[in-house]
Amino acid sequence: MSNDVERSRQFYDQFGFTIPAAFDVTQVGGGMFGVTGTPTNYLLDAQGRIVWRQYGFHRGEEVEVRAQVERVLASSGSRP
Repeated sequence: MSNDVERSRQFYDQFGFTIPAAFDVTQVGGGMFGVTGTPTNYLLDAQGRIVWRQYGFHRGEEVEVRAQVERVLASSGSRP
C-alpha cells in the first residue's frame, strides 16, 4: 500500500468518515479529473455527471457536504 493511500485511510479514520472511498493508486484520476490534493471529493448526479467537488477538508465542512448531497438527492427525487 502506498504511503499516500495509508495517509488517506488514516484521514478517513481520524474524521470518522463512513462513506465509500476509492483510492487511485494508478494516479489516473489526476489526469482525468484534475485531482491535485487529498482528499478530493466528487458528488455525481443520477446521470453520473460531476455536480460538485471539494478539494481538501476541514472539520465543520461536513455541513456543506451534507447540504450538497441533499440538494442532489432532492433534484433526483430521492431522499437522504
